[in-house]
Amino acid sequence: MNHLSIRVSRLFLTFWALVGLSIVASADESCLLNAFENAAPDTTVAELKQQCGVTVIAVKDLGQQSNIQRRIRAERQANDRDYTITPHRPNYVLPVTYNDNPNEAPFLPIDPNASVDSTEAHLQVSIKFPIAQNLWGTDTDLMLAYTNRAWWQVYNDDFSKPFRETNYEPEIFLRHFGGPSVLGLDVAGWDIGYAHQSNGRSEVLSRSWDRIVGQVFADITQDLAVSLKAWYRLPEDDEDDENPHMHRYLGYGEARFIYAPNKNTFTAMYRPGTQKQSFELTWSYPITEHVRIYAQYFNGYGESLLDYDVRAERWGIGFAINDYLQRRAN
Repeated sequence: MNHLSIRVSRLFLTFWALVGLSIVASADESCLLNAFENAAPDTTVAELKQQCGVTVIAVKDLGQQSNIQRRIRAERQANDRDYTITPHRPNYVLPVTYNDNPNEAPFLPIDPNASVDSTEAHLQVSIKFPIAQNLWGTDTDLMLAYTNRAWWQVYNDDFSKPFRETNYEPEIFLRHFGGPSVLGLDVAGWDIGYAHQSNGRSEVLSRSWDRIVGQVFADITQDLAVSLKAWYRLPEDDEDDENPHMHRYLGYGEARFIYAPNKNTFTAMYRPGTQKQSFELTWSYPITEHVRIYAQYFNGYGESLLDYDVRAERWGIGFAINDYLQRRAN
């Protein structure tokens, strides 16, 4: 087994260890947090502990909560209202991106004169909402999510400014809130579910895959968090596989670090394939109460399904309405 395979195996083992431990520790913590939010002003911590049947645990002041805990608290409060839709991943528009290696090969069998510009627009829309909440009397919700990513050749006048590629990704997953402290990480929650992703095309341009996906997200400090994601691709027959050898380029998981000091948000993603690797860096900062300036740099494989096995180096700048973690502008 090579070193990369060992690292991937450790990623899977870490994920499932954190999932198992979080189930044990989360119920008491959730009870205390809910009781704390709804308690009368003169209620003592001891009374809250007695109410939840907990002997040793500390309730954090809201001002001491991490960025993950603030987001979870805000989203769960929003989910208590009817007709609630919340962001899943960042929602952004990058009017200008530049890719040093545009992939024309998939289009040539359709049009031998096809040309792909290096400069194009890129956007992402990503939302989720709860189908069922507090399953089995625990802090576990059943969520439905949808992410749409598009790459638009808006500056390509010669070919009528087409959308070069659009990826559609519906997901259904269980999200469990809360968890223990493990190896210096305070587990905030975990997901386990199913994801389908496709580009909605036919014939030579068709790309799709199905996965079982698990994710743990945890605090390192109040401003620094990490998510560990692992997946298992559901197998397909060789003759039906539109993405052969996908594991070489996208591997079996990824790690993302999110650092959100003050009003800035920085993220760093690393995704090891079995033969190739990819990473992404982003930065955002609020310029109004609801809009952030957003910059993104990607280097590697699998930025889009059509280009899963073609290396891309892309940078872009634009605007976002949310990030993975953030603090509101004053």
